[in-house]
Amino acid sequence: MSRLFESFEYLDRGWDVRMLERQSLRSVFVWIVILAFVLGMDVAVTAYQILRTHHLNWSEGTNMLLVGVLAFRYSRLVYRGIGP
Repeated sequence: MSRLFESFEYLDRGWDVRMLERQSLRSVFVWIVILAFVLGMDVAVTAYQILRTHHLNWSEGTNMLLVGVLAFRYSRLVYRGIGP
């Protein structure tokens, strides 16, 4: 017989466990590389616009923040997946 409330323990898994069930660690690493490239290009274009027009587009700033947070979360997932 199974333990009481065992199915709730299955539902209470972390986001990292659920993510690695759907995708391999290699595909998550590829997404990190893509996100890092997009973030770098976005920072370069925004820096060029700031230097040229002396104006910051705040929607670009929030976009960079979102991409940075996603890249940070995925990189921690890969680091913990490779480690002991």
